[in-house]
Amino acid sequence: MEGRPYDRCMSIANLITISRGLAIIPLIILLANGHRWAAWWLFGFASLTDLIDGYVARARDEVTRLGQALDPLVDKALYVSLLCTLYAIGDVPLWALIAFFVPQATLALGALVLRLGRNAVQQARIPGKAAAALAFISIAFLLVEWPGGREILYAAIALTYIATTDYVISGLKLMRDR
Repeated sequence: MEGRPYDRCMSIANLITISRGLAIIPLIILLANGHRWAAWWLFGFASLTDLIDGYVARARDEVTRLGQALDPLVDKALYVSLLCTLYAIGDVPLWALIAFFVPQATLALGALVLRLGRNAVQQARIPGKAAAALAFISIAFLLVEWPGGREILYAAIALTYIATTDYVISGLKLMRDR
C-alpha cells in the first residue's frame, strides 16, 4: 500500500466493490431466464466497477485492507457464480467449472491464511490480472454465445493455474519474511 493507509473501512471504493457483489444475483436471474444480452450488459457494468474502485481508492488515498481483500473475493464470486449458471444451462462443461473453481478456492484460502496468520494482504500481480482479464473475456463471449467462448475459457483456466502458482510462491515468501 502506497501513501497513508486510509482509516475508514467503508470508503467510496469499497461501496463500489460491494455494488459489484450485489449485481451477482440479478445477473444469475437474468442469465437463468434467458436474458443473455441484459446479463451481458450488467456483467459489463459490474466489470467496469472493478476498474473504477481501484482508481477511486488510489485517487482519494482511501486504499484499505478491507478493499484489498474484498475486491478479489467479489471478482471470484462474480465469475464462479456466472460459470455455475452457465454450467446449469449447459454452456460450460463440469470439468471446466471445477478446473476454474479449484485455483479460485486456493487463492481465497491463501488470502485468508495470509490475513489471519500474518495480517498481510497480497498485492495484485500481473499474472493474476491477466488471468482475470481472460476470464472476463471468456464469460462475456459465453453470455451471448459468441464463437470461441469455451476456448477462451480454457485458456483463462490455464492462465489461472499459472497465476495461482505465482501467488502461492509470493505468499510463501510473504509468510517467511514477516
